[in-house]
Amino acid sequence: MGDAELQERFDALLADCDLCLRRIGLSPREYLPSVRLTHNRSRIGSCKKLRGGRKPLFQISCSVDACKTDAQVRDVLFHELIHTLPGCFDHGRRFREVAAMVNAAYGTDVRATRREPVRKVSEVPRSQVEPLVGTELLVRGKRYRFVGMNERPKRCCNLADERGRLYVCAPAYVLAHMKATPERTPR
Repeated sequence: MGDAELQERFDALLADCDLCLRRIGLSPREYLPSVRLTHNRSRIGSCKKLRGGRKPLFQISCSVDACKTDAQVRDVLFHELIHTLPGCFDHGRRFREVAAMVNAAYGTDVRATRREPVRKVSEVPRSQVEPLVGTELLVRGKRYRFVGMNERPKRCCNLADERGRLYVCAPAYVLAHMKATPERTPR
């Protein structure tokens, strides 16, 4: 699906969500009619107040990467439209009451926050990664050198980037990103 088609789809879903809210007696305040599309995976939607005062104006954003189905997009757009209602800009009692009304009326899954299950990283003993000190890692296209260990209990590995900045991480992270190629061998 092209960018223009994707934009059209999200804008149509936004207009539909607005109409659905109005059918159950809720009137969202003024917002830009076009959804700002993002590629953010951690923040799946946002409602930004562009103008305050008696007639506020809002901009609604939605992540095209995090929302795979129309149902997910609708849940996010309902959530963000609820923020435009008076007393609902935070995730307080009023927001949760309105979300419950929308869920009851339309069978949606609008919540205050959406937390994905945290992936458990297996514990790796320090002794398993200590021999790898000096090895280079490739993480998301950037090179890091595993420069040593520190005394932290869990994040005990020190990585340095090409500019010499230090980062700390868990041993499992080092093992997961280790690239054993001939030019990146332990020294």
